[in-house]
Amino acid sequence: MTYLIKYFISLRVILSIMNIYGTYSLANAYLTSQSTPVKESVMWSRLRQGKKKNLLALVRRGVYMPVGIDNKFVIGCNAVQDGVLAYHSALEYYLLQTQEFNELYIHSSQNFRIFEYLGETYSYKKLKFLHNVIKTVDSSGYALRVTSLSQTLVDCMYNINLAGGIEELMYALSECPINGICENDLLKCLELYGNKSLWQRAGFLFSMFNHRLNLSEVFFTKCKSAMGKNQSYIINPYFCNSYNKEWNLCIPDNLQAQIKVLENRMD
Repeated sequence: MTYLIKYFISLRVILSIMNIYGTYSLANAYLTSQSTPVKESVMWSRLRQGKKKNLLALVRRGVYMPVGIDNKFVIGCNAVQDGVLAYHSALEYYLLQTQEFNELYIHSSQNFRIFEYLGETYSYKKLKFLHNVIKTVDSSGYALRVTSLSQTLVDCMYNINLAGGIEELMYALSECPINGICENDLLKCLELYGNKSLWQRAGFLFSMFNHRLNLSEVFFTKCKSAMGKNQSYIINPYFCNSYNKEWNLCIPDNLQAQIKVLENRMD
């Protein structure tokens, strides 16, 4: 099981030594990891004692973490099963955003109800797939999982609202590390979505910032061959009153001006 809890008799020893890589369904994780199971009632009693002594905090129903853990990314990844930062939360993790949301978007292998903890809201946002998830361990010993930069950008192009809007997405593209995204990963993610309109949006947006991203002509040729013949819209049609012939895409008429502002800022 991915989510293991190293449990010791002394609660003080638990808090000082255990290395928590997840806290989803804490009782089940503990019971299945022990050669000599302890009664579930005993374990929950000790957890409640830890909460009373202000050593443990109840993050959500059935999920406890040490009170010293206040990193919202760590909490989001470990308070649900197989949690992965996604969409705008992934952009924020990569420092590619202009706004800091108090709502985190978390992909999980199991649906969960929205919950709040330490002033942050954690919402379930299921992804169609996961490709090359970035996995690290925080200094506190907790796992951190986030969609790769390549998948994050493609996910955000697929659902621009969850990117925080078109302006946030364009800012992220303008701030991407030079040569920092993998072209093959971009193509793989686009193929996994299998959405013709997404190929159009991706081709257009990546081409607008390609002086920084350095994607090959092969990439854009693939985008054009895979995109649909129908006219598409980069965002809600109500706001799209201009047309890009190369990508057969309707865009807001001020979008090009916004891109130029970002380019001038980078220069």
